[in-house]
Amino acid sequence: MTGTFNFFSGNPSLDLVNTEEMRRGKRRDALSTPEDLSHWIQTLISMGAFTEEQFGKPGLQPDESVLPVLHAFRAAVRELFEQAAEGGTVSPQLTGKLEQTIRNAPMSYKYQADRLVSVPVGPFPASLLSLIALDALDICTSGKLAALHRCSNPKCIWMYLDYTGKRKWCSMKLCGNRMKASRFNLKTGALS
Repeated sequence: MTGTFNFFSGNPSLDLVNTEEMRRGKRRDALSTPEDLSHWIQTLISMGAFTEEQFGKPGLQPDESVLPVLHAFRAAVRELFEQAAEGGTVSPQLTGKLEQTIRNAPMSYKYQADRLVSVPVGPFPASLLSLIALDALDICTSGKLAALHRCSNPKCIWMYLDYTGKRKWCSMKLCGNRMKASRFNLKTGALS
């Protein structure tokens, strides 16, 4: 069974960070098998965040060797985003890691459907990480870091971009409703 992805930001690096979630007090990884990873990539392609051409061969299937590298990279991107969301400065070591990741599969460019598409030059694992690193660096340099927030639900580890300054939850359907119901239950329980 492939993982389900309840969160789509349009930024592959943020979507990668949000492939981990808390369920019943335990961290759950939605990218635990190569099939999960393939499904995640296809989801991002269908949403327009990636294109088939960026990975060389259409329908390319990742293998087990990609997962530990991807998980370690996800941890580094999470650390960078958490630092930023907490108002800290972005670590030069972490941005350096992103830059090095891109050097492992540098970009060429293709004009497609009236836009310029970056296409990494390298094997699949390096290409995938390069695209995600490029997206993370774009978040760091395009002013989006100021809009990066952690969900206000203390049991949630998801992050999101909010340009309005009004949003508190990763998703109103998920954490927003849970937190409102929890507050209501506390309030009504206290009145009884």
